[in-house]
Amino acid sequence: MARNDHLLSVGNEALAPMTSAIASLSTQIDQLTEVADARSSARLATLKTRMENFTASITLVGQVKAGKSSIVNILAGRPALLPSDVNPWTSVVTTLNINTRTEGDTRSKFTFFEQEEWDNLMVGGGRLGELANRAGADDEMDDIRRQIGEMKNKSEARLGQHFDLILGQSHQYDYFDDELIQRYVCLGDEDDPDINPKTGRFADVTKSAELFMDIPQYPISLKLCDTPGVNDTFMVREQITLRSLRGSEVCVVVLAASQALTTMDMALMRIIAQFENRQIILFVNRIDELADPVSQVPEIRDRILDTLKQNNIDTNTSVVFGSALWAEAALTGNPDILTEESRQALNTFYLAAGFGDQAPSLDKIWALSGLPDLLLAMNERIAEGAGTRLLDKVRHRARNIASQIRATAVAKTLSEGGGVVRDLDGVSAEEAIARVSDEYEKKAAELTTSLREKVLERLNSAETNFVKRATDSLIAHLEQNGEQGTWQYDPAGLRTLQKAAYFSFARAMRKEAGALYNAAAADVEALYQKLLGNHLGEFSIEAPIVPRVPPPLGIGRTIALDLQSTWWRRWWQKRKGFEAYAADYTRLIASEANSITKDIEENQIAAVLENVRAGLADFLREQKETLLNISASAEQDPNQAALMAGMAPKKSRDDILGDILKDLSNEAA
Repeated sequence: MARNDHLLSVGNEALAPMTSAIASLSTQIDQLTEVADARSSARLATLKTRMENFTASITLVGQVKAGKSSIVNILAGRPALLPSDVNPWTSVVTTLNINTRTEGDTRSKFTFFEQEEWDNLMVGGGRLGELANRAGADDEMDDIRRQIGEMKNKSEARLGQHFDLILGQSHQYDYFDDELIQRYVCLGDEDDPDINPKTGRFADVTKSAELFMDIPQYPISLKLCDTPGVNDTFMVREQITLRSLRGSEVCVVVLAASQALTTMDMALMRIIAQFENRQIILFVNRIDELADPVSQVPEIRDRILDTLKQNNIDTNTSVVFGSALWAEAALTGNPDILTEESRQALNTFYLAAGFGDQAPSLDKIWALSGLPDLLLAMNERIAEGAGTRLLDKVRHRARNIASQIRATAVAKTLSEGGGVVRDLDGVSAEEAIARVSDEYEKKAAELTTSLREKVLERLNSAETNFVKRATDSLIAHLEQNGEQGTWQYDPAGLRTLQKAAYFSFARAMRKEAGALYNAAAADVEALYQKLLGNHLGEFSIEAPIVPRVPPPLGIGRTIALDLQSTWWRRWWQKRKGFEAYAADYTRLIASEANSITKDIEENQIAAVLENVRAGLADFLREQKETLLNISASAEQDPNQAALMAGMAPKKSRDDILGDILKDLSNEAA
């Protein structure tokens, strides 16, 4: 770690309420466990494990050379950890697992492409080849095949006979260092005699790199994902970046101050536009390279906000300005690494901040570097996002388990005196419970099918409407201008319609799944009442929490209509006659629009609907186990009977459960 790694603690105050609540909830679960039966104890242990394993995922995206790796290195407290001048051809996403549990002594893991993924890139040209094929861009495909051939030949030359054997495999080590990391993530330059020949040996075929480390300055576990820039030759990185962003709590977009507008390229803009406002943080790096940072930073901020507005991104998105170089100087305690220009920019900023004209202290340099503001913004979003969802889910489950413990205890007490009610309308407890379980599993299947059909109908309608408008616009252009020049139709309208369809699906899912969950909880609670009558006292079973709907990141993927390249002009020049233009374009836009719909359906909607079904199934299974246990409680183990009867004299089981339930409910409120 760096000399001044204590600086990484700045910003932890945003996590304090969350970590305090987790500690309090853990204590309450321990108290519940003391009065729980074996089945409930196991469930409570699972809840504790979930809290202990809580990890917040943060993904950094941006263009090549924006300084993502430098920022990740600072956040890791190791300024030279990841190479910050990675060759643009590299497609490796590197994840730093901080304060997480590992299998054995693993400190680094490098995973290679599967054979199918490699074949798709080598034979089909990846996503770019897919788009070029769809558009009939034969010349473009020849160029892609040539570049791929060069890439493949170099990879095989590096790996020799091991090439085919490592695809689909992974390499694990009990350490990591510069040489090891560079072997897997940097291509290097074979013409440079100073480059280590081992550098980049596996880089072409490495899909992901994982490093495991402990940083005591962070009070929680983190996953920091450093993604390659999205503007690469084969669009491999765009797919990898999208994959990394799915499930990420925070998206940090790193821009270079000198290119703050141009670095917000359209591919990147399309991706971040799909996120919720509070999930995005823009970090404008390298302000130390500005000639007059005091006056230029406000101007850059205004231009960035204008760009966000033009792309329908909330202008309340956090924008943080800073310098990884200043942060490194503070963290290492070595201001000598600053260039003369960087030092002058720092002094100007230092005076403007009101720190006086004395030599900048390391703490002040750290403050001006923007890293404290970035850490605070990240921690705030973790606490209000994933942290809040974790606490809500665990409290909810704990309250239901406490109710189940109470019901089980009442049933055992009643069974000793032969007083179990079992008013189940003439059917056995097993049959009554099975009826409720089967009924709601069937309703969940019907609901998910209905939701899927409705959203696909709306997505297909969006495609149809967009294709019609685009074709009408093309024909109007041809009628007015003939076949001269070229014409382009912005697919932003398609994405707007698709996003509206997705959010309509999200609203319907929350409403209808919530109603189904509430009905299931009410019917389950009624079974407890029928089994145990009014002996339960104050008693309730809460409905499962409706699953979260993630942002529709697939809408941001690049399609052929986004590309302003030579193939589009050639495509235009090859067509003769209005009908040929209109018919071919209709086929192209329809297939491109459908590719987005398919991505949303397979990677977003399917997962949400499976979570809806699984959430209810888990709830019903757990309640079913408890209810069947209650119905069969006439026979009990003597040790358990002694536990029921021999509670500590200071408080009864009901008093303890009542206190814990009250605490859990108050904290949730």
